[in-house]
Amino acid sequence: MFWFIAAFAIASVVFLLTPEKIMDSSDKRTSLADKLSKHSLVILPVLVLSWLIIAIASAPVTHFAGTAIGFVLTSCAIALPSTHKYLAPLAALTFASLIIELALYL
Repeated sequence: MFWFIAAFAIASVVFLLTPEKIMDSSDKRTSLADKLSKHSLVILPVLVLSWLIIAIASAPVTHFAGTAIGFVLTSCAIALPSTHKYLAPLAALTFASLIIELALYL
């Protein structure tokens, strides 16, 4: 249950903070702050993904690992506009892992 609450909280934060439209500046001289601001939304999902991979590597793998990775990768794909084309496959991965977990617990 914790995974669902954490995934919902992370998705809500990403949804609220994601700008509707990102304008490419025509200025060739962009500062470091501008470059980092484009990728700042992916920092939290990448941190959660690295924590999750460390937790999975240090403990026995459970059925929830695939679902958790799917949720985090989906939020990473939402955070970066260039990876929006991977949203459907990642959501399908998450859905498939949820169906497998449901089948195992019934």
